[in-house]
Amino acid sequence: METQVSVFENIWLADDDSDDCELFQDVLKQILPSATITIIPDGDQLMKLLTTNNKPDILFLDINMPGIDGLNCLVNIRSERHFSKLPIVIFSSSTQPKHVDASYGYGANLFYSKPSSLNNLIAGLGNIFKMNWHDPYTITSEHYINNKFVAYQTKAEDKSI
Repeated sequence: METQVSVFENIWLADDDSDDCELFQDVLKQILPSATITIIPDGDQLMKLLTTNNKPDILFLDINMPGIDGLNCLVNIRSERHFSKLPIVIFSSSTQPKHVDASYGYGANLFYSKPSSLNNLIAGLGNIFKMNWHDPYTITSEHYINNKFVAYQTKAEDKSI
């Protein structure tokens, strides 16, 4: 089920790839122009910034980062009761089933494989922000298909990045 209005004003992206961060920011400005985005370059800084009084409306988290990697950040975040309902999207270039399974197993609400085209990123993020984030576990259950977790992917007209 999709909603028509995004509930997100404060979006965090934890990713050490500056090109990916710049594209993400550019697309986000098109999709949600009033939202603020905080870019965090590694897991150590993410864990220092993340407190009960300082948390995003949604967190996009890369797996491969220096310091604490994304999966360990995910485990640490989900171990805190006050972050149990924080929407977390793993945003990774990995498509390995072990990363997809681990991400969902450790409490990610969605695994989004970084797309290879600008149009796919625009379409993908646009669709993600229309999902029913009032119940993030429904989103997770929709990505459990044929007894296995699957990554979310969107196809749009290809326009290479």
